[in-house]
Amino acid sequence: MRSRLLVVASVVLLAVSLGGAAFGSGVNTRVTRDGTPSSYLRYDGASDATTAACSTGRRSQNEPTVAVNPHNTQVVVAGSNDYCAAIVNGDVWTGYYRSPDGGASWADSLVPGYPADSSPAGVASPVHGSCGAAGDPSQAFDRDGRLFYAFICFNRSQPVNGSVYVARYTDDGASYDRTVLVKQGTPSGLFESGLFQDKINLMVDQTAGAFSGNVYVAWSQYNGFAPANAVLFSRSTDQGLTFSTPIRVTPVALGTASFADLAVGPDGAVYLTFITYASASNPSTDVWLSKSTDGGVSFGSPAHVAAIIPFDSTQFSGNGFSDCGDGPSACPTGLTFSRFTTAPAVAADATGVHVVWNAELRSGQSKVFVRNSPDGTTWPTVARTLDTVRVGHQWTPDISSANGVVNVVFYDSRSDRAYSPSLPPGNTASGRNSGNVVDTFVAKSADGGTSWSETMISTAGSNFGWETHGSRRVGFWGDYIYVSAVGETVMAAWTDSRDLVPGVDPRETGTADDHDGFDVYQPCTYVPNDINAASYTSPSVADACLSQGGLDQNIYAAGV
Repeated sequence: MRSRLLVVASVVLLAVSLGGAAFGSGVNTRVTRDGTPSSYLRYDGASDATTAACSTGRRSQNEPTVAVNPHNTQVVVAGSNDYCAAIVNGDVWTGYYRSPDGGASWADSLVPGYPADSSPAGVASPVHGSCGAAGDPSQAFDRDGRLFYAFICFNRSQPVNGSVYVARYTDDGASYDRTVLVKQGTPSGLFESGLFQDKINLMVDQTAGAFSGNVYVAWSQYNGFAPANAVLFSRSTDQGLTFSTPIRVTPVALGTASFADLAVGPDGAVYLTFITYASASNPSTDVWLSKSTDGGVSFGSPAHVAAIIPFDSTQFSGNGFSDCGDGPSACPTGLTFSRFTTAPAVAADATGVHVVWNAELRSGQSKVFVRNSPDGTTWPTVARTLDTVRVGHQWTPDISSANGVVNVVFYDSRSDRAYSPSLPPGNTASGRNSGNVVDTFVAKSADGGTSWSETMISTAGSNFGWETHGSRRVGFWGDYIYVSAVGETVMAAWTDSRDLVPGVDPRETGTADDHDGFDVYQPCTYVPNDINAASYTSPSVADACLSQGGLDQNIYAAGV
């Protein structure tokens, strides 16, 4: 969520640039240019089968991260779960995108080590040959222009495992250097046993203090051998060459914890926020904040920030599913939506510590809340919403602060004429597509988080119900979006469906067609079968019919 090793030659950056002299508020730039030949290149400027397929694959990208470089604020980088890699490699991989001109143009690539990567850096990476999929990116720079890119690498088939890695880029993010292991997962049998590392967040100390340059990583460990999952933390004091043995930050007594987010204050204090869930011993879902004053060596007891009503997609399915679509993925409510949930984010500046999250009002509407603290341990003011808009859901906030201005980016469906607190975003009461009614907003505060002004930054709407995600025919938009701020430069990145091509699912004919308006264009030939059967067929991930725009989610960015 917050502010998350390849040699990309300067000639490569020029070759794939989009052009455009100015980039600022109100201008949306497409980051993932997967409809342009040769737009994706390998770390060394060469092309291989994977990057060639990515360049024209028009596949899905989601869970974006963005980072502004304090060494040169014209350099901005982004990342995502990039499904273009699946065309050759069979599964998702972490995309790496770099802009040398403040976000006006982007060079697209992948973090080295994907299964079909035969380059020297790819083969040398510890992920190569050990895992088939990578995602959950998180990036941040240090003061000298070194970029640190955290991600998880995992296998979906047995044995399921998930490990945490950090890649390092030098030369203001232009040169890939290495990837190192932070925490190894173990075979976990679909979370029923073993250890699975997930939901990673990375932050770098960009101050000039005693801990300047420290790299901090936090993540969720799903433990099949323990009653509660934990948030773990590790740090590097040698510019990402090695990482410390992870420590558990979340007390066992709090139960299952997840969705960690990190910030570093002006004095070098480290803040880690997370969420815990209701259980038999803990009746509420809660947001917490832990603080370290010794450079991440240890953390004090977590401070309670808020008890909340989570905004979770499972409430709209009727059967506990977190996402609903067509065929075997249809839900009793008849609604269509991708997975979403509640997660917190934190920023720290001279005015104090600011934690944001989305949660439901008693009416059922999801709003973005903020609570401010002078020191991260005491909370003299109550949590409040960013606004009092009475229609539309707000969710997936991220926060960053610089130059006395706090910035919060979030999704918002206030333009949805079919909005109801009892419906997921983008659905009518009859379960049909209500249009591209999800927009991305930024809220700004110049008084330490007390008052806020809002601006819509997306210039085209999206819908989170488009059935883009694999043979299950559901959507997937990820767990987070990002905002990064350094000085006067503030950049936001989000997942967007403006380029997606709607269509008719050829599997849905006659009475089997539910006419829900969430189908996407795929001119494939299917083996006829019962649309509700477990054998509900879909083309392989390499099928060219999937490159016709029906899966074309992209990452967009804007200066805010």
